[in-house]
Amino acid sequence: MKKKIRIERVSWQSAEKELRALRETIFINEQQVPEALEWDGRDDDGVHVLALDEQDHPIGTGRLLSDGHIGRMAVLPPWRHQGVGSALLTALIAIAQKMHLPSVELAAQTQALGFYQQQGFHTVGEVFMDAGIPHRRMQMMLPDSATAEPEPTLGRSAQTLGESRDIVYLKTRDDNRDVALSLVRQGHRSLHLFTQNLDPVLYDTPDFIEAVKQLAIHSTRSKVYILLKDPSTAITRGHRIVELARRISSHVFIHRAAEEDQDRIDSFMVIDEVGILRRAHGARFEGTAEFYNPGGARQLLKYFHDAWERSV
Repeated sequence: MKKKIRIERVSWQSAEKELRALRETIFINEQQVPEALEWDGRDDDGVHVLALDEQDHPIGTGRLLSDGHIGRMAVLPPWRHQGVGSALLTALIAIAQKMHLPSVELAAQTQALGFYQQQGFHTVGEVFMDAGIPHRRMQMMLPDSATAEPEPTLGRSAQTLGESRDIVYLKTRDDNRDVALSLVRQGHRSLHLFTQNLDPVLYDTPDFIEAVKQLAIHSTRSKVYILLKDPSTAITRGHRIVELARRISSHVFIHRAAEEDQDRIDSFMVIDEVGILRRAHGARFEGTAEFYNPGGARQLLKYFHDAWERSV
């Protein structure tokens, strides 16, 4: 079982001691980065996030600059591969969206490329050396928050799959349930769902099950793929999607995510390769939905297909 952590937005002025200690431990001592390169003079102007354990001990950090550069991502060794890095990155991306930045980018150490690709980043350019360590530039385009509707419920029921370009903001379980149902009801070709545990309030209602069924049987090529991080609850307590997969097994497929995908903390749904519903943290209900974002859908599907190949 993973330990609980929390992510806190801080400034350099308010948390310099903690931030400096983490980065000295990881970059200067562990990775032998020269101090002159580590302390680049940009910390005062950056936004920082701090990961804290249950005793409020700092265990990780990251930085976002006003030009969209994410960097100084660092997690203490005992906490690696436990979702801390994903939580830090998710927090920085959310801050960037609130700043209305068009994109975020970073210089990833080559050994960490897979981690960032799982979070939706794509590589740009060739490998280069920084502080004696091979890196590669990576980028992620962000939704245009400045033009989005400010409230999650505005126009929610009027969105049309493949046409409506507004970003629908989700705040509650009801928002997620209603928008997920609207997306699936309009789908005809495919549903890809990456989720923690098939929350029954969202995914085990009669309306949602019927919508999934109608999408799955719309044509001989229609398919539903569900990738679960933890299938135990759905199996032990029962779930109508599991029953549906047994009845129409040539159209509905359910796999358990591989160990290397367990660190990913978001959840998402892609409909007909154009519609998206995504929550940055699968255990929370804040998120966004877009009824027409083929570019974003391609990024999520690339990760999904790779994770599906690794799954069981």
